Amino acid sequence: MTTRKAALATLAVIAMVAAAYWFLVPREKEVLTLTAKVARAERILAVNGRIRPRLQVDIRSSVGGELIALPFDVGDRVENGQVIARIDDAPELAAVAEAEASVRTQEATLAQARRDLRRFEALGQFATKRDVEARRLAVVEGERELNRRRAGVTQVSEQRERRVLRAPFAGVILERLVDPGQTVGLESIIYRLANLSSPEVTAEIDEIYAAEIRPGMEARVNMPSQSEQLKAVVAHVEPRVDPATGARDVRLELIDEAVNAPSGLTVTVNLLIETRSRAISVPRSAIIQSGSGATVRLVDQDGAVTERRIQFVDWPAEEVIVTSGLKAGERILVDPDSAAPGEKVTATE
Repeated sequence: MTTRKAALATLAVIAMVAAAYWFLVPREKEVLTLTAKVARAERILAVNGRIRPRLQVDIRSSVGGELIALPFDVGDRVENGQVIARIDDAPELAAVAEAEASVRTQEATLAQARRDLRRFEALGQFATKRDVEARRLAVVEGERELNRRRAGVTQVSEQRERRVLRAPFAGVILERLVDPGQTVGLESIIYRLANLSSPEVTAEIDEIYAAEIRPGMEARVNMPSQSEQLKAVVAHVEPRVDPATGARDVRLELIDEAVNAPSGLTVTVNLLIETRSRAISVPRSAIIQSGSGATVRLVDQDGAVTERRIQFVDWPAEEVIVTSGLKAGERILVDPDSAAPGEKVTATE
């Protein structure tokens, strides 16, 4: 029994010594590192954009009056040239009827003048030359007056046609801003019509970064609830900077993609600013920036932490391209605050 107690006491002492060694003897700190590699690198600018129709127009009337027909509503599709609204044309309708009656009266007058001319010409030597010429002049003047009155019919008919609004292209009604029976003026927007078959993407980009964007640059667009990225290309960069926002508008065209997306939908646009076939990229979070420059912390072959100055392309992205100060194969602290220069550490990838 005494021997057993002695053995247990010995084991307890050994455990206590081991625990003391574990807690008291210094051990190297484990830190997370990444190995610098030369690989293809892309400089990406990620911004928010919005889906917008390639064609969009506000439908207004060129004359004022009461809306007597407004057959379409939001979401309805219309064809090119289809009648989409009518404004009360009672005054023009009366004017057309009056002008047409005037034409018929002149046609009768001209017919009589032509009969008189034929009759006097048939008299031959029994009709004076002056009488024949007077009848001939009456016919000429009658024809001139008939043409004038017919032109008047065309004019009032065109005025009436201006009260009929037609779709300038096939599209979808985005908004209807008035109701039937409402009186509209020249500035009243009746419909907002858009062609949604080939939408574009627009984005406002800070003038600092917009200076590097050119038409023809590639981009990728992420739409909500859609895993695959859509290919796009920069179509236009607004030359003017908006003084209120300090941004420039950039318009992108989606390439060979049938997109079914509502106008105004917010999307993420990744603009491919630059591609390098061989470069070293590191996370921005691994860089220490101060007034004296940028540095990273490395783990050398002996496990010691050192600090080195680097240069990189300062760009708003999680990964940045290092232009000097790093070599392939060197180990970088992922979190530069995890160990100070001079510390001995155990590096894990």
